[in-house]
Amino acid sequence: MMGLRRNKNKDGFGELEEKIIHSLQSKNVPLLILDEKWLEIFPEHLQNVTIRGMVSELNALLKKQGKQNDDIKGLRRYKSQMMQEIVQYMGADETAVGRLKQRKLDKNQKKILELNEQLKETEDSLSDMPYRIRQANAQLMLESTRVCYDRFRVNKGKMQELEDEISSLREKLRLRVLEKQEREMQDEKMYAYLHSLLGVQLMEELDRTLAPGNEDE
Repeated sequence: MMGLRRNKNKDGFGELEEKIIHSLQSKNVPLLILDEKWLEIFPEHLQNVTIRGMVSELNALLKKQGKQNDDIKGLRRYKSQMMQEIVQYMGADETAVGRLKQRKLDKNQKKILELNEQLKETEDSLSDMPYRIRQANAQLMLESTRVCYDRFRVNKGKMQELEDEISSLREKLRLRVLEKQEREMQDEKMYAYLHSLLGVQLMEELDRTLAPGNEDE
């Protein structure tokens, strides 16, 4: 990240970073790694090292969020199963079967306490996940903006080169057109002059024999 900070300071981007972050907070920014428009601009082969790292971080957060949701569902199912067993073990007496039920009841009650603690920890972590994802997504958008403006600068320079080349080619084309027109005029004048002196029949014979393209016939 230090390299990124140096680049920001160098191109002046750092001065606008807070304004960009503030602007993003008031907008419904899509999750970039799932956004088709973002993926068109940043396919994998055009992602720099920083963006690849941020994409990896976002994918990891989404994967963790999905796992936590699955874990919570599993814990709740397990807890429900324990509760049902507790109901079955209620009313234990001093018989051998009753003492066995009591041990299972105590075990399940202890397990439920553990499940409640696991559920709380997982739910607390899950409740924080949307914020972490938004933050990571905002950082990715920030870096994407910086990269876009780097590309703007590169493209502007290249487009100026292309415009200069196009202007040069246009001038060459204009000169070639003028040269072609001049040669056509010369041919018309020479042909008209010879035609007036030699006549139609001799000109036709000369055309068959000497006109360009007929020399080898």
